[in-house]
Order: sequence, then C-alpha cells, then structure tokens
Amino acid sequence: MKPYRLLLLSAVLPALWGCASFNSGDILVERGTARAMLADKSITPFSEIEVYWQNFPYRSAIDSIGEGSTRPRKQLPRPVEPEEAAALRSRAKEIFAEAGLYDKARGSGTLRLELTTLGRWTYRDLFHSYLVDTGFIFIIPSSLQVKYLLTADFAVPSGTLRVETEARNKTTFHILMAPLYPFFSPGAREHGLLKQMLWRSATDVYARLKESGGAPLRLPPKQERAATVSPAVSVPPLQPDRTWLPGQPAESAPPASPDPEVTPQKPDQTWVVSPAPGQAPAAVREKAPPSTRRPAPAASQTTPAAAPAQNESPDD
Repeated sequence: MKPYRLLLLSAVLPALWGCASFNSGDILVERGTARAMLADKSITPFSEIEVYWQNFPYRSAIDSIGEGSTRPRKQLPRPVEPEEAAALRSRAKEIFAEAGLYDKARGSGTLRLELTTLGRWTYRDLFHSYLVDTGFIFIIPSSLQVKYLLTADFAVPSGTLRVETEARNKTTFHILMAPLYPFFSPGAREHGLLKQMLWRSATDVYARLKESGGAPLRLPPKQERAATVSPAVSVPPLQPDRTWLPGQPAESAPPASPDPEVTPQKPDQTWVVSPAPGQAPAAVREKAPPSTRRPAPAASQTTPAAAPAQNESPDD
C-alpha cells in the first residue's frame, strides 16, 4: 500500500469509530413492580397501542446564522426514517404484550405512546456540519447530547392519566474512544435506551392502572399539529378609525350603517356689509319692498349745472 493511502486511511478510521455513547436518566425498572406486573393476570390489557415519534434533529451553531437573535426561527420536527418508526412501533407492542398490558383480542382501551427526541443526529449530519466546524475534534474531546422523552396516555373511568420517562444519550468524540466504539456505538446504545424506556413506561402504566382499579377506556383521536407555522405579522393593536380608501369599509370590519349625507346650509343673506360711501347696502336693497324704494332721480336732477360761458363773468 502506498504511503499516502495509508495516511488517508489512518485519518478516516478515527472519524468512523472515534466515539463512544453513554446512557443516563430515570430509566431503571423497579424489580418489585416488574415482578408483580408479570405475575398479575387480573388486569385488563389494552386492545390498541398508538405510537408517535417527534424528532427535533441536531442543529449546528452555524445553521442559525442570519436568523437574528430577537426572533429566531422556530424549529419544526422532522420525521424519522420509516424503518425506524416501524421498528419502534413493533418493539413497543412486543414489550407491552410481554408485560401483559397489550392484547388485541381480549383487551380494551387505547394506549398512546409519544416519543420526543431533541438533538438527535445521524452520521450524515455530523459530516455535513459538526465534524467540519470542529477542526480538532479528535485532539480535544467533544460531546453531543440527545434528550428522549416518552409519554404514555390512557383513559380510565376517573379521567385521563399520563406517565413520563426521560433519558439522555451522550456521545463523546475523541481518538482515544476508538477502542470503545464496538461496545458503546451510538446506534446500539440508542436501541438499548429505547428498550429500557419502554419497560420503565410499562411498569409505570401498570402501577397507575392498578391504582385506578378500572379497565382502560378509549382515548379521543389525536389532533395533529400544523406542518408549517406562518410567521407572525406585525399589525396595529386596534382597528384604525378610517380606511385608506374613503367611502369603502374595511374588509375585516362589519359593514357600517350608512350615515345621513351632510348638506351644507345656505349662507344667511341678511348679513350686513359695510356699504361704500353714498351707497345703500346691497342686502338691504334686495330685502326692501318695492313700495319703500325711492324712485330713480330724473335726468335733469342728475345732470350737473352748465358751466358759465367763457365770455361771461361769473358775477353775472
């Protein structure tokens, strides 16, 4: 083998298994409760099990660049692979049937299991962002943590009950973790963690079902969340007093009752206007009756006096 191929292979191998995963959380099963659950034949099992999986995938710090800090984009769940969802559904029915809590033939009621994972990653996600952003990942240890929440909802005559199981899976990346990879690989550790969570949820469901003292009932159908969430739009807190187009009502406002049309009043014609010197007011002349009006002066009265001739003296 050529030297450069050996160097390339030695650089790629730690990236494939230079990590180890460790599980933690409240997932220990009480031996006494488990022994009583397996021996109890009087409890009524469920006839139907619904399994849902909400996965919020891993997001690198570089993925949030450009979103802003005041109103960051809300992360939406991304569906897991169909094979993984089918495997979880089959594993849940198998474990609850072995625990005596699921029997489709003689059971009654519905058990709804919902698994929520936060920060769950795949090797494709790591090679896309995490391994690229962290240059010295195999020299300085680095860790990723995935959170798991398993809820179980069921109905009894007294109401609806819920039990929750939380767990965490922490994966550490370092070149010294390469020897532990075959025993603590992330895929195998997650498989064992989900199995342990299902057994712990089964014992908790049995304990709550035994306390209620009744047979399980059917749950109402689950309301699916919206696939997309439209961003909020800034709007004024109150409806404006008038629309932008005069004469047209607002679209969201109810049609307003037509207001009576405002007609301007005719101006008062009795206003007194100061007349010019030697002239009566026009309004008074219009208002005065014909009998009270003075006759127009004769032409002789209005004609000015003839000027004296030039050959006559003014004293004559």
